[in-house]
Amino acid sequence: MRILLIHYRYFISGGPERYMFNVKKSLEEKGHMVIPFSIKNSQNIASEYENYFVDNIGNSDEVFVNNYPKNLKTYLDLIGREFYSFKVKRCLKKLIIKTKPDVCYLLVYKRALSPSVVSVCHKYKIPIINRISDYNPVCGNGSLYRDGSFCDLCLKNESNCLKYKCVKNNFTYSLMRYLSIKFHKLLKIDSKINYYICTNKFMAEMMEKYGYNKNKLVVLPTFFKETKKSKLLRSENNVKNKVKFLFIGNIDESKGIYDLLKAICLLDKEKYDFELNIVGGLHQEEINKVKNIIDENNLNNKVKIIPFIKSDDVYNYYVDSNVCILPTRWVENLPNTLIESLYFNRPVVVPNFGSFKYTVDDSVAFKFKPLSCESLKKCLENIILNPDVIKQKSINCQHWFEKNFSEEYHIKQLIDIFSKLKK
Repeated sequence: MRILLIHYRYFISGGPERYMFNVKKSLEEKGHMVIPFSIKNSQNIASEYENYFVDNIGNSDEVFVNNYPKNLKTYLDLIGREFYSFKVKRCLKKLIIKTKPDVCYLLVYKRALSPSVVSVCHKYKIPIINRISDYNPVCGNGSLYRDGSFCDLCLKNESNCLKYKCVKNNFTYSLMRYLSIKFHKLLKIDSKINYYICTNKFMAEMMEKYGYNKNKLVVLPTFFKETKKSKLLRSENNVKNKVKFLFIGNIDESKGIYDLLKAICLLDKEKYDFELNIVGGLHQEEINKVKNIIDENNLNNKVKIIPFIKSDDVYNYYVDSNVCILPTRWVENLPNTLIESLYFNRPVVVPNFGSFKYTVDDSVAFKFKPLSCESLKKCLENIILNPDVIKQKSINCQHWFEKNFSEEYHIKQLIDIFSKLKK
């Protein structure tokens, strides 16, 4: 089968990219031909199809919109990618004519590639399966998160995105988003997509509530792709002298890093003995802010921050820890951190809301009240005082992982969907 794989980045910068490369490799190992389409960038992994990739916004080599050159071309490109890009359409059309794909597996495309990718696939009668990795289908800013807490007002009326300036807290950006949502409805973009892959049931519920056809929604969690190194590192979880906690991922307010540091400060005042490794961070200003909090509260003997790691070396931090903390303030999709932690037999600390209600249960997780530093502190305190519970939950992790997040299950389900549409 020839599978067109569309995503707005072709280098690893987060969970969606790690999924993309993992699923590409898994499908190729099953004998399928995977044809990527993305945006040109100097960080890209080499591909035989890279000449068909479209230029970045403003012809820049930047990753984040704030760093794009401030000129007319950039602004015109931003408008095109937000609404409908004919440039993207032309590039993808050439690739489709050249490779003649059977199906399209569409990952992240909005705002960076534009819905024109859906139109051109539909024109050439290529079935489209869209994997949803954020809440863009139902929320103007893609996160169901506003002013530090959960918000689902856009499910009732998209104009709330404009009313509350949900996109970068900017009226112009929010107006563009609102108008683009209305424009894409007018073009019936969503009706041209055959299936939506939701990584968790909460996401499917939100999309159905918004008005998506229930029969198009398929719940299929992300998977973890084993490597020789991960198999060798996988081990029992033994607490030695003190409990070792781990936070791993992007560092910003929505991920709850500052709530976690507040909880750690409260624990430190009560003289508990523990360790916390903070691994990650893409923005230097956020990393510096975390470092300052650690220094100001004299936490250097308990808390260490390690820069973002792209390779499998990151697995060593799971193995060296006992519990992985996801103190996130938003409802999340399905963090790779959670899946990887369970793979390595490390239970997780998560807020009791959103996607976490469906992706883990009490057999493998410690839960706290969302947005509550005090509840998070008590949760961590109970773990420190009762380390035997870690061992009990760790034993359950492997079964939970195999049942929900194995590569074999995921790829089989995915190929079944592709094959059904190809016929």
